[in-house]
This record gives sequence, C-alpha cells and structure tokens, in this order.
Amino acid sequence: MFKNYFKTAWRSLWANKFYSLLNVSGLAVGLAAGILLLIWVQHEFGYDKFHSRSQNIYRINVEIPSADKPLFWSATPGSLAVIAKKIPEVQSLVRISGAGQVLSDESNKKILTGNVLACVDSNFFSVFDFGILKGNLQTVLPGVQSIALTRSTAQKLFGTEDALGKTVRHHETDFTVSAILKDVPENSTLRFDALFPMALYAQNFTRNGGNGSWKTIDEDMGNYSFESYVLLHPNAHIPHVEQAFTGLYQQARNDDNKSKFHLQRLQDLHLVGNDGSTAALLIVQVIFAVALLLLVIASINYVNLSTARALTRVKEVSVRKIVGAGRIQLFFQFVTETILLFCLALMLAAGLIVLLMPLYNTIAGKELVFHPGDDGIWKAVGLAGLITLVLSSIYPALLLSSFKPVRSLKGALPSGIGIAALRKGLVVFQFFVSIVLLIGTVAMGRQMQYIKDKNLGFDKSYVFTADFPTNDAKHLDAIKTELGKEPAILSVGNSSEPDIMNVTSGSGDLEWKGKTPDMQLMISEVATEKNFLPTLKLPFVEGGDFSGTPADSNKYIVNETAVKQMGLKPPYVGQPLTSHGRQGLITGVLKDFNFQPLTKAIGPILFHTFWKGNIFYIRTTGNGAQAAIQAVEREYKKYADGLPFHYEFLDKKFDAQYRAEQRTGMLFNVFAGIAIFISCLGLFGLATYTAQRKVKEIGIRKVLGASVPGIVGLISTGFLKLILVAVVLAMPVAYIGTHRWLQNFAYHASLPWFLFALAAVFVLLIAFATMCLQAVRAAMANPVNALRSE
Repeated sequence: MFKNYFKTAWRSLWANKFYSLLNVSGLAVGLAAGILLLIWVQHEFGYDKFHSRSQNIYRINVEIPSADKPLFWSATPGSLAVIAKKIPEVQSLVRISGAGQVLSDESNKKILTGNVLACVDSNFFSVFDFGILKGNLQTVLPGVQSIALTRSTAQKLFGTEDALGKTVRHHETDFTVSAILKDVPENSTLRFDALFPMALYAQNFTRNGGNGSWKTIDEDMGNYSFESYVLLHPNAHIPHVEQAFTGLYQQARNDDNKSKFHLQRLQDLHLVGNDGSTAALLIVQVIFAVALLLLVIASINYVNLSTARALTRVKEVSVRKIVGAGRIQLFFQFVTETILLFCLALMLAAGLIVLLMPLYNTIAGKELVFHPGDDGIWKAVGLAGLITLVLSSIYPALLLSSFKPVRSLKGALPSGIGIAALRKGLVVFQFFVSIVLLIGTVAMGRQMQYIKDKNLGFDKSYVFTADFPTNDAKHLDAIKTELGKEPAILSVGNSSEPDIMNVTSGSGDLEWKGKTPDMQLMISEVATEKNFLPTLKLPFVEGGDFSGTPADSNKYIVNETAVKQMGLKPPYVGQPLTSHGRQGLITGVLKDFNFQPLTKAIGPILFHTFWKGNIFYIRTTGNGAQAAIQAVEREYKKYADGLPFHYEFLDKKFDAQYRAEQRTGMLFNVFAGIAIFISCLGLFGLATYTAQRKVKEIGIRKVLGASVPGIVGLISTGFLKLILVAVVLAMPVAYIGTHRWLQNFAYHASLPWFLFALAAVFVLLIAFATMCLQAVRAAMANPVNALRSE
C-alpha cells in the first residue's frame, strides 16, 4: 500500500513539475534558513554547559550603591576567598585575574602576542571541566614558576615538539610548562591561552607593597580586580549565600561599605549582563522566533501553492472517489505526497546549508558546523521538519480529500467561508511577519549607524595605541621626548588603560569632604600622566591637566558625573579627595565623555598619576600616520628586546566593540529578505490560483472591452487589502519590539514614523509586483482560449 502511495505521489509531482518545483524551492529555502538559525540559537544557549557542575557554579557580582542608580561590577575583592570559607553552602571559590598578553619561548625567537593570559587559584580544575592533555590533574600548576598552555599555544611556541617541561618567558621571567590543556571550547565564556598560578599574582602584589594597609590579596578589601566563581552544594539557597557574602564583607569593613554581592549562574553569563540586563538574551530569543516563523511561513507557502493546484486535481480526486477510494485513503495519499516533497526539499536544504555554511559563519562570526553526527543538528532538523510537515500536510490533505465527486466533476471547488478565511488569514500572517522583520532590520541598521556616528566626547580619529614592555617604566619620559620630535606626531600621552573606550578597572576606596556613612561611590580609575588627556582632546570644564612634576602625585582629575555623585559644590578645584589612602586635591574636572560601551550611561571616572602606565596614545594626521607609526616602532625596538611591535587605531577598536551587533543586524537583513521572498512566492501561488478560478470571468470581461490595468486590479485588489491589514497589525508590534530592544542602549537612535511607512510601502510594492507577474499574464491571454470550454 505504501509503495503505491509513493508511486502515485511521485507521478503526481512529476506531472506538475512547475508547481512541484515552486513547492520544493519554497520549502527548501525555508528549511535551510530555519535550520541555520536554529543551529545558531542552539550554539548561543549551549554556552558553558559542558562543565559537569555548571548548574551549581556562579559568578559573584557586586552592586555598589550610587546617587543615581546602583552600579554593577563583575570584579570583586580577592578577600572573598577567605570569606567563602565561612559559608557552609560554598564548596569552593576560584579567583581569576588577567595576566597580560605576551608569551615567548626561552630564546625570544618565537613571540606570541594578543593572548589571553590569566592567574587562577589552585582549585580551578576541580571546579571547571577544562580538559588536560598532559600533566598531573592534581597539581596542574605546582609552583610559582609554572605555567599551563593550551594545545594551540604550545604548538605555536614549540611546533610538534613536546612542550611539557620546556621553558616559556613572560615579562622577562622564565616559567616551566607543567601541563598541556585542551583548547578552550568555542562555547565557553571563560577564555584563556595560558594559565599561571594565583600564587604568582599574590607574590607580586605583596612584593609591590600591597594596597595601602592591606598587604596580601587575601586581606585586600578595596581592590576589585578578580573574577570570583563559587561552586555551591546542589541544594544551596542562593539568596542566603548572597546575604552571607554581603554581611561578612561589610562586617570585615566595619560596616563602612554598602557593597552587596549577587550570584549569577555560569550558564547565564553569555546572555545576561551582570546587572541583569537581557539585551543579548532578547536577541537570541528573537532569532529563535524568526527561525520558527520562517518555517511557518514556508509551510504556509506550501499550503497556498497546494490550494492553487487544487483546481487541476478536481477530476482526479472525483474519479478516485467514484471508483471507491475513501477519504482516509485520499488523505494519506496526499500526506504521502507532502512527505515525498518534504524529503526532496530537505535534501535540497541540506545541500544549501553545506554550500552556505562558510558564508553564514562569516556573517555570524562563528565556527558553526553542520555535521550529521551532531545530536544538536538532528534536534534542529527534527524540530524544523516537524513544524513544516505538520503545518504543510494537514490542511492540503484535508482540502484535497474533501471534494464532493459530483460537484467536483462539474468544476466546483469547496468554497466555504472557513477555508477562504483561513487562506486570507495565512496571507495576512505571512506579511505581518515579513513587515515586522523588515522594520526590525531598519531599527538595527539605524542604531548601528547612530553608534558609529556618536560623539563620544573626545576625538578618537587619527589616534593609535602602542603597548610598550612593562619593564620600560623608567624610560617612559625619554620615549615621549623622542616621539615628540617626529613632525607627524601631534601629541603623545601614556596611560595604564589599554582601551579608553572600555575602562574596566575601578575602586570603591574614595573619600571626600562631606561624604556621609551611607554614601558610597564605585569609580573607574585610570593611571596617566601629563598630556594624555589633551592627546584625546578631552575638554575641561574646570581646572586643567597634570603638570608633569612630582607635585602631580597628590592631584586628581575627575569628570562631571563624579563630582555630581559625590555631591560636591563648585568650585571643584582645590577640594580634598582621597583614593587608596592617598590624600590629594581635585585639580581638574573633565566634561563627561563615554569611556565604556554605549549600553552603559556615563559613570564617574578618576585620573591619577601614582601608577606608571606603559600604553602610549599617539595622535597623528591622515597624511602622517605611516610616518608616525614607523617612528613609534623605531623607539619601541630600542627597549622591546625583540618583542613584536603592535599598534591599533582607536576608531578601528571602536568598530570592533560593536561587531557582534553589526553581525546580528546582518543576520536580520538576510533572513528578513528570505521571509519576504517566501511570502511573495506564496502570494504568487495565490495569484495563480485566483487567475485560474477567474479565467472565464477574465475572458468575458476582455470580450466586453475590459483593459489590462482593469483586469490586473481585479486580481490584485483583494490581496492588497489583505497586505494592508497585515501592515496595520504589524506596525504596533514592530514599534513595541524595536523600542524595547533600543532601551538596552543608554544611547539610542530615534525611529520616526516615516521609517515605518517606508517599510510598509516597500512591502506593498514588492507584493504588488509579484502579483502583477501573474495578473498581467492572465490579462494578456487570448479570451477565446478561456471561453472555448463553455
């Protein structure tokens, strides 16, 4: 029986090649697009789940009370490791701290830059499941001079040689490779290329004098520079643990600190911000919805095209019924036909996915794979197939099997109100989705352009940075002097901050006149020297730059937000300020500028000079850029001991910050275009259906003198009304959705009403052009052929 079903189905599909091709093409495009998006969504939701205890691992975030609204940081004091031992629910606490970017082999012949290096506590591998290829799992980092390399890093340094036991150089210090680690999975929030023991960081911290009266990292209560992760017992009560960390920390600081600690699940880190913001999660949810909608649209498309074909199958179905075929048999016959067509579409979709995957990965910025052995792939394919098959087989099978033989042989089709209303509803839904997606792409594109053009409050054009070795601190003034002699260099400043547009270091150790016990301020801080702020063309509202003399050690420069949140009254210059126990005076107030991503409002920032910064910021000109770079490189080579020279322009760094949003916007553009294409394909099928049903009416009208535009209007007016309904329904949904997304940015573009109108007009024109293809053909046909059958 099933063999006959498939044989009959194949003959039917082969006999109607044009419609079969349209159906297969529409389904294949919808399936390919839907599966590609589902793979992307699955990848995003899969972050950090490879850790066997990821459900019980949390990062500690800190909430700092502020005058406007609380500030949230993901960096915490190192002393939380001691506090955690007093909390029964905590099994283990791991601290992670950045340790630079440069590694080399012992001879400095092979030098790697741009690495992610970190110091970790000794229990790092008992909490996280990062695999070890070589070495002792119990003592991965046995001593202060040991280092663990990932396989890729080891291969870059030592090629095919066994790296275990070899010497690696970092900051002019030799380390012994004690373990080779598996490369960090792509879907890991924690990234690193090599690991040092936390004991190394602790040793250097104490050797450098600690932080004021705190001489060890276990004592330090004021330096928020560690990412801290806790492994909790399975039944731990999260609010209780948060309260315990907060209470014990405040108690250790004699209740003069109002910081509150919160736990954020490891699995949520990739998509949820430390302040609970869900902008990234919302994007993934929207993409997931788009994937499902594309599958639904493709299914609707098939339903509409099958309906259009119904006219040609009336006699076939009637004859089958007259010779004894039951409705159930006909139903399964048509379902079989759908399954066969679906399988053809699925194979074509698989070919499209394999073909397009490299381009897709380029757009998405991922390394996604379509591999038959991946369970996740089959989940995505299964979900896509189930949705498409169910939606695209039930309705056409029921419709085609419901024909009444006598009426059907006379050429009459089922024309109940329910079927007509359903068909119209499907058209409205298709274009409703297409219009919402189109407006979404417009909103994303406008926001990305707004960010690109946003005035950050300083001039980032023609400024590049160069990271000099840290042991060159005693030569910084000499380097600046030499660079100042180069005509192509307009200005030079140095700082501790590698990216002034994404300042991450901060402190809560700030005292000022008038501060009350309930006031606390978490302030970003940057160590710098004279001429750094003028190099960026940062304007002062009061006071001025550092003087370049020893007197700078007791001077502070802050921004407008800082003095506002401290509650200071003008004039600000000359007012006392204490940071990290160092008493000083405010000598300058900068106009507010954006020193963090534009998803965040401008916060308080403090500039001081009591640390040395080895990051040079060089302002040049468009014509002199190459000469300036060469001059900096010459100076760099005098002190770098063979280390490679690297520079980066601020405007390129700025673009890189928002590349993920740009890629998401590109994905929206592509898949919104696919949704419109599939919708128009369905509309073309319905126009075909309408033209065929009205073929005699069109013939009579033409004989009576009807014009081509009149006949085109006869066919297309009804559909245009449906699309107008879709426009009316889509506008408020698109408005609410886009405005909700934009609220995730502290600074966002406006969406004037005419952008919505343009999107609607664009879809109407595309739809009208699609219908015209069939309508004009029907209007130009010879009426004699249409009336000959009467």
